[in-house]
Amino acid sequence: MTSTTKHPLPSHFILPDLLDQWPFETEPNPHQEIVDDSARWVESYKAFSPKAQDAFNRCNFGIFASLAYPRSEGTHYRAACDLMNLFFVFDEFSDAENGDVVRQQAADIMNALRYPDKIPAGGDSILGAMTRDYWKRTLEVSSKSSAERFIRNFDGYTDAVRQEAVDRDEGRERSIEEYMELRRGTIGVYPSFDYFLLEDDIPDEYIDHPAVASLALGAVDMTILANDVYSWNVEQCRGEDRHNLVAVAMREKGLSVQEAMDYVGTIYAGIRDKYVKEFNELPQFPEKYDKLVKDYCWHMGNWVTTNIKWSHFGERYFGKKGREILKHRTVEVMRPSVLGHTSKDSGILSLVRSSKVPNRRASKIGMSSENERFEACATETRVLGETAKGYWAEEAARKAACGLLER
Repeated sequence: MTSTTKHPLPSHFILPDLLDQWPFETEPNPHQEIVDDSARWVESYKAFSPKAQDAFNRCNFGIFASLAYPRSEGTHYRAACDLMNLFFVFDEFSDAENGDVVRQQAADIMNALRYPDKIPAGGDSILGAMTRDYWKRTLEVSSKSSAERFIRNFDGYTDAVRQEAVDRDEGRERSIEEYMELRRGTIGVYPSFDYFLLEDDIPDEYIDHPAVASLALGAVDMTILANDVYSWNVEQCRGEDRHNLVAVAMREKGLSVQEAMDYVGTIYAGIRDKYVKEFNELPQFPEKYDKLVKDYCWHMGNWVTTNIKWSHFGERYFGKKGREILKHRTVEVMRPSVLGHTSKDSGILSLVRSSKVPNRRASKIGMSSENERFEACATETRVLGETAKGYWAEEAARKAACGLLER
């Protein structure tokens, strides 16, 4: 484990119940063909070897987009799917790089967003080319206010990822408060929110209204806490849990694994209760914007649910046991020897992240050799498509049984 603690690793731990008393239900987007188009778009950049790309496709990260943007259509939905894929590719490229490399990666992305029609003299990096292409598609449907907000928020996100890389270089261990300040940037949620109502022109004064901003912060923090309790196991097993609240709490407060999980769960419950109360007490806004602003706030609540459901329905953190773990919440602690092998229940996070691609120019895309651990991801995630189909069927049956109507 990267972060030192006086407590030995247990054999298992129990996750906090993050869906308890949470009223926001996910509604999967029916346009699977758009998810597929976005997956093919990623593949066209040949960022990974053919076998590694096949593994990437089987991971089917479009499910997250389907849950997070349930009512988006056409180019709007396609741009949202592309954004989710871009997040993942940037995460892969930056995850093990030093601060200088990540700074350049961030610059390539932001240059493409700010100047989509100006390709650098030396050619685009893969990240720059992907960003430029998807952003032009976004601008076909985005309002001016949404585009401007997104660029500001994405700049904050890429800069936070750069700072995380600097922290890795320096071996910096942040306090809980310092960690949360940085994590609110690296989680990438604020720019994702800008795609909820991408086509609508909503002035900043309503998105930045204290009532809305408080809900946004709550949704961001719940996403962070959920992500950290779900990802801690595989991250500690890789020795890469420094940027994780569970590990930070264990180190700073001298907690055991279970105590840290409970600590994070208690914080989460307080944020959850505050969010629900504030959502139900949202003030009236001018008639022109009232429904839009409240839809925006509903989507933030739905995002929180999306993150929880995706973490279990995908195989990123819990392997094939995710749906079962969602019910009983008991997780076996992984030992370092598990990763690097194709253990069927080890989760796919380490397998995917073992394939690192440098910040090459788009004209030089392609890996020189196969990566066996990344290829193993294909085996690990072969059933993810069926998992998705099972989820849609289960949701439809649940809604029919409960007589739920679309909001």
